Amino acid sequence: MSHIHIDIRKKTYPARDGSGEHLAIRDLHFELAAGEFVCLVGPSGCGKTTLLNLIAGLDRHFEGSIRADEGAATLRIAYMFQNPRLLPWRTVRENIQLALPKGEGREWVDHLLEVMGLTASQNQYPQRLSLGMSRRVALVRAFAIRPSLLLMDEPLVSVDAPTARRIRQLLVRVWQERPHSVLFVTHDLREAIALADRLIFLSAPPTALLHEVTVDIPRGEREDETAVEAFRRRLIGEHQQIRDLL
Repeated sequence: MSHIHIDIRKKTYPARDGSGEHLAIRDLHFELAAGEFVCLVGPSGCGKTTLLNLIAGLDRHFEGSIRADEGAATLRIAYMFQNPRLLPWRTVRENIQLALPKGEGREWVDHLLEVMGLTASQNQYPQRLSLGMSRRVALVRAFAIRPSLLLMDEPLVSVDAPTARRIRQLLVRVWQERPHSVLFVTHDLREAIALADRLIFLSAPPTALLHEVTVDIPRGEREDETAVEAFRRRLIGEHQQIRDLL
């Protein structure tokens, strides 16, 4: 597994009025330890998705570097978007298998489908699935390639609270079976606390690192909403910058 270094010195976009450049990210530096689960928290429009796109290599127009200890060429990245992005003409299993080399990973996919409660639905088409089930399929597809880094861009937005909680439980279960680095974007501080080893708070644009916090709640106590809320209250009580951000 890789220790990943993110160093975004400058990311700009052309200004909408054509007057020059819009500065999106400036001097944003942090690291991901091997097997670490990190949540990015920040206001809407602060550049969280832009950052994930840079890390994923979908956008290479920036000043800085993103590298793994053993070299970027060996960094296997999976990306789970807000929209599940399932091909409607492919079954659940076919959507998952498309991410894999032909003939590889069948037993691992079988296991993931079972864990996610999707075995009985593997031959259905996406239009027959609920939003929650579609998100679980997208999660299986991401895990199926055995990534060294999993990027997740608010993957549970618009899902009802009980479904989101169940998917979070499944996410953590599979991640613990095969630890790898996860960078999870959310605007929900409670969700971030329930999931993360470490929280990274981002400022309004131009985006910079505002604060980092280690979540010291034992994994076995993360489903206790009282413990999560107590940590949240302490966090915003001790850090004015975070309170202002939220």
